[in-house]
Amino acid sequence: MKTLGEGATHIPVRSLWFLLIYASDLLAQLRTKEREAILAGERDDDLIDAIAEVLVVEVERRLCRQLTLRYRSRRADLTRVRGRIDHLRTATRRLSDQGRIACRFDELSVDSPQHRFIAHTLLSAAPHVIRPELAQRCRAAAFRMHRLGVGATPPSRAELSMDRLGHHDVDDRRMRDAAVLLRDLAIPAHEAGPFDLPELSGDARAHRKLFEAAVRGFFRYTLSSLGWEVQARILRWTPPQQSEPPFVPVMKTDVTLDHPASKRRVVIEAKFTDALVDREGKTILAPDYLYQLYAYLASQSGRGDGTLDAAEGVLLFVKTAEREVFDGEVTIQGHRIRFLSVDLTGSPADIRARWMQCIQN
Repeated sequence: MKTLGEGATHIPVRSLWFLLIYASDLLAQLRTKEREAILAGERDDDLIDAIAEVLVVEVERRLCRQLTLRYRSRRADLTRVRGRIDHLRTATRRLSDQGRIACRFDELSVDSPQHRFIAHTLLSAAPHVIRPELAQRCRAAAFRMHRLGVGATPPSRAELSMDRLGHHDVDDRRMRDAAVLLRDLAIPAHEAGPFDLPELSGDARAHRKLFEAAVRGFFRYTLSSLGWEVQARILRWTPPQQSEPPFVPVMKTDVTLDHPASKRRVVIEAKFTDALVDREGKTILAPDYLYQLYAYLASQSGRGDGTLDAAEGVLLFVKTAEREVFDGEVTIQGHRIRFLSVDLTGSPADIRARWMQCIQN
């Protein structure tokens, strides 16, 4: 259990794993069976094992075929010219007297920054997984990669960012996404250690973005197959046929759900903070959040589109330690607006069920 938030706001969170998986790009890369198991909640109790298993299975498949070869730059003193000659080194080391020439050249190798990152991630993940046999598979896969020529030294972030993947590298992308999720987002504990990794626990801005991305990712993977369009929309203050003044601020929703078949739109504003305030002995909604959601809905009305005239809004925020779970609803000028807090100390199944209430009629 963790407690997050800024200042006096204390947000108890059971685990960031649930949010991280939905916010990442990994679900899109998973095979259908693996994705359905996670979305159905079948892996809620061993989410680290679930992602580690995805990684090790993909590595094992690549090892059965062949690891992708990539060009790497090398320098060597050779007996024949290869690539470009390093004249300075050849002269200063008097290599010509020994019948050698200093050369700089590119060669194909499996020892790429990406493969070193994946092998090191397998070894880092092994102590954290629950199942002993899976931990052994992680170690064995990393050892096989090393035997094939993959270096044991992990790459720097700069090296990894330069090792780009092409559109045809689907299997490699699946491996990399699983490794990134394990290393950069989930496995690191929030304590001093030998590696420099993003400190997610102390970054309030990262928490807000993570919560928004997780809510959007959940609805995308859950509702897209049911005919819903899920995206973060940019809304215009003026009708499309009119030009918008440059000084008018941009409106961008966190999540917009459109269901063309039922002509229904639900705009969700996700807040990783307390949306309630105590004033004069009573608890009310923070006015700014209500104004923001109302602007998203009212600004689109009156344009001859019945879907926009009846659009619904949901303010989805997190339950803080000092509050009880909150449910509220109001209808303003034909727009149904609901206010739901979600308890992040609940089980993944409870959180999913709470999020699904956003589209209940």
